[in-house]
Amino acid sequence: MRLPEGLTSRAATADSADAIVELIAACELSDDGAVEIDLEDLVLAFGRVGFDPSTDAALVFDGDLLIGWAEVYRGRAEVYVRPSHRGRGLGAALLAWTEARARALGLAELDQVKTEADQGARDLFLSSGYQRTGESWILRIELERPSPAPEVPTGITIRAYDATTDERAAHRVWEEAIGAVWGRLPAPFDVWASQTIAHANFAPELSRVASDGDDVVGTLIAYDFPDAGEVWIGQLATVASYRRRGIAGALLREVFATAQDAGRARCGLSTDSATGARALYERNGMRVIRTYVRYTKPLS
Repeated sequence: MRLPEGLTSRAATADSADAIVELIAACELSDDGAVEIDLEDLVLAFGRVGFDPSTDAALVFDGDLLIGWAEVYRGRAEVYVRPSHRGRGLGAALLAWTEARARALGLAELDQVKTEADQGARDLFLSSGYQRTGESWILRIELERPSPAPEVPTGITIRAYDATTDERAAHRVWEEAIGAVWGRLPAPFDVWASQTIAHANFAPELSRVASDGDDVVGTLIAYDFPDAGEVWIGQLATVASYRRRGIAGALLREVFATAQDAGRARCGLSTDSATGARALYERNGMRVIRTYVRYTKPLS
């Protein structure tokens, strides 16, 4: 990596998680005025199947201060530069490193997602051959009054997620749905599990499944953050032949009510423009609080 003078780089290790969280939090606070990162997010990231921090991530230091972080995993990269050290060429160096690593992994293209508020990142991406290919949003709902009872479609049952029997079904429903959106093959179960149910804040007691008889046709994976007073909806999906029947909305409203019963003040989630799901969330009372932009570059 070609770094500005005086800076040093090294491979990442799991022991770096606290410093990386502090760096990302500083970036989020500067760009958006709020912090979304959580230590468990980094712990989970280091445990993802197929991710090797010694080769798939890099750290950059100014003396003992961590000022840059980059990673590449399954076609997506992340780059963070401490606000106090922007404008010196470090972002370009880390961006070039992610592209080189992606090529070494045999990837045909690379995605990066950045907050819309980071105009410096936008300019760097566009000048480096990236194109704007979509948006994503964080949406939230404040649970200020009793949530209305969900209107469950006829013939469908919504029940609590069973951690001993529903894992494979949740994986199947999610991967089929997301594969149709992104045009990719389903991720193996161990890859999916390492990114979802392995999270320390995964809350099976707040998660839900929708069934038609013995068949699981919809799933909602939830995470509980009691210190923040929030339930985070990580994955919501329904089987293709059961869509547009109100199942996803019923799952949402069920979890809103369950979160409120558990004493949480709000629910949040993130969705991408490729899914077409934003309108569903807004119809059910959620509102966009932050916008991100997806940039994509062909590598061949």
